[in-house]
Amino acid sequence: MTKKLLLTPLLLVLFQAASFAQTEPSTDTNDKLEFSTGYTFGSLKNLEFSPVSRYDYNAFTYKLGYERTSKNHNLFNIRLAYLTTTLKSDRIPALNSDYSKIGLSFSYLKRIYNKNKLSIHLGLQSNTNISFSDEGVNSFPIFNQSFGIASQFTYQINEKHALYSKLTIPMLLFRLTDSSSDTFTLKRNQSIFWEFGYNYSLSNDFDLKASYQFNYDRLQIPNAFREVQYQFNLGVQYKF
Repeated sequence: MTKKLLLTPLLLVLFQAASFAQTEPSTDTNDKLEFSTGYTFGSLKNLEFSPVSRYDYNAFTYKLGYERTSKNHNLFNIRLAYLTTTLKSDRIPALNSDYSKIGLSFSYLKRIYNKNKLSIHLGLQSNTNISFSDEGVNSFPIFNQSFGIASQFTYQINEKHALYSKLTIPMLLFRLTDSSSDTFTLKRNQSIFWEFGYNYSLSNDFDLKASYQFNYDRLQIPNAFREVQYQFNLGVQYKF
């Protein structure tokens, strides 16, 4: 029930943003709605939750996104992602646990370079993550809110094919658990989000998209926390 209550307002934010964009003239802009699904491989070490040195997991990931390109070729992006799986330990199988994660990101990138089919954007990104690790009847939600610098390189091969690479480095993180809250800077939080993708223009209305995403989080706290994810995604974008 808690997860459904959290997902509902996040979905409303996503679609309200898209609806707002449609009320403005779109002759000089490019708007896209995206749905994608993929497979995630991950590892988690969280001594706040369990003494197990490392959990491994894999899961299908589902994403909804909205992207707007302004008349000045600046990029505004919203993305909602969700996965649910089981954390598995080879050492202590009895401590296996259900695991769910909801992520919502906002980014605004300004174009700073455009030449010879290559464009470079630089800006800011906000990431919100809520994860749940369940053991029996107990639930341990963790809330992470980060703000960082993002850059994107796009190479337009021709009218139909394009490659892109996006890198985000969080500079500030606020973390809330059931037992503590804290704020982390780069000195205590080493994280990186990297995405590499390929876009194919199927028609005037639709694009196909394939991407690989790497996420890494490391916190310097008494109870060690590490998480790494590898994601492979396929999706479709509706252009309007």
